[in-house]
Amino acid sequence: MSRRNPGRPLHDVVVIVPGIMGSELRDAESGRPLWGVKRLVQYTARAHMRALRDLAVTEAEREGRTGRVEVTGLLESAEWMPGLGSAHPYTSLVSEMRSSVVHKDALLAFPYDWRLSVEYNGALLAKAVRRRLEAWRAHPAHRQYLHDNPEAGPARLVVVAHSMGGLLIREVLHRDPTIRDDIRAVMTVGTPFHGSVKAVLMLNSGKGLPLPVPPAVLREVAPTMPGLYDLLPAYRACEEDGDMRVPDIEDIVSLGGRRELAKTTLDWRTSRSGTTLPEHITVVGLGQRTWTSYRLDGGTAVFARYLFKRYNDGRLLLGREGRAQQDPRTGDGTVYEHAAQLPGTVRPVHFYHEHGHLIRSRSVLDMASGLMHGLRHPEERGAMLGDESAFALHAPEWAGLHEPFTIEVGGVGRGADLECTVREVSRLDEELNPVLRPAPGRPGVLEAACQPDRPGMYEVEVVGGDEPKRLLVPVLEMGYDG
Repeated sequence: MSRRNPGRPLHDVVVIVPGIMGSELRDAESGRPLWGVKRLVQYTARAHMRALRDLAVTEAEREGRTGRVEVTGLLESAEWMPGLGSAHPYTSLVSEMRSSVVHKDALLAFPYDWRLSVEYNGALLAKAVRRRLEAWRAHPAHRQYLHDNPEAGPARLVVVAHSMGGLLIREVLHRDPTIRDDIRAVMTVGTPFHGSVKAVLMLNSGKGLPLPVPPAVLREVAPTMPGLYDLLPAYRACEEDGDMRVPDIEDIVSLGGRRELAKTTLDWRTSRSGTTLPEHITVVGLGQRTWTSYRLDGGTAVFARYLFKRYNDGRLLLGREGRAQQDPRTGDGTVYEHAAQLPGTVRPVHFYHEHGHLIRSRSVLDMASGLMHGLRHPEERGAMLGDESAFALHAPEWAGLHEPFTIEVGGVGRGADLECTVREVSRLDEELNPVLRPAPGRPGVLEAACQPDRPGMYEVEVVGGDEPKRLLVPVLEMGYDG
């Protein structure tokens, strides 16, 4: 059971950096929302096809002329992109950290155009962080705090970064090493420091997988996004001829990527490989089914949930038949567990939550607010936070209207009393209560069937452990005309 933070809060600036898809975008000329639409009409395959096309990055935008799309704020409603999956709103995190700072002006939420490169957005973040810290140190509330607590010294920075946001804060440290001394703590949550195979899926246009939009639409959009290239795997994820290697330029082009963008992202990655994060707390998701590797078969990526076992010197560990031994891995459903850790990571904090829900979970929110009291690890709060129950929740990335989908809970111990609720979260007043039953022939697994009557964004919640497990499943009205 978690416990609220004791004592006087620190007077630092809190910086919240969301992940990919975590910022709302709109067309600058018309004001039309492009991402974070908040309308039920979006839950059709045709609507998603139009929305994807609107998000394609133009040549002018890649060259730095970026006025076509405006960033309007952090995501406030659930969204979904074929291939990358669901994006959760950041309202819970913002509310938690707003209540943790000594004044509202000590909170900086940094939305950004996640379609563009980490290098581009990191440069904007570096300027924004420096401006806010200087402004806060001159703020009357900061001066009053130092008057009352002269031993405190000038405010510093506490950064909470989700997913791609962790790459942005590392870019800040690369660009402005002097800011390192101004950082009290950085907490990254599900950050793909070594990439994610889901970016491969997007770049390969979802070939070979059932998606509700034509591959031709993804081919129009995904290869134009520099930000997507920055999320490609930087570990041995590409299987070929009985071994695995780090994808190179030719591999990225074979997936459907553009050569110039592939080269740019690999050069960027190499130049940042030595940049570390000061006072780094790493939160990693576990237990979710996560693509960890792929191979190309006739131009189509075939995905797997294993890597190959290796000796410490990198040599393959072979089985009796001379084949590489598979090493099954999990993660948060988007980022494989070790891909979320920088080299030398000490004591990563593990939670059994899905990638998007990690940043909304009570355990992670308590950790984030604890940073404002100088607490860096769960046990420092005097209570272990969440996740003594390591059961994992699984559901499809999306479902078609009038087609039942299966909810599955794995790792269930004897005597567990779990309940499942499915709620529509985009303004429909609809709630379902599918009954979890033992899966035939699968010990420790419960399952339930669910079939909503209307399209929308549905949140699956399973309670019965220390903390609820949640997943988003968009239910789409199918049909598109190309």
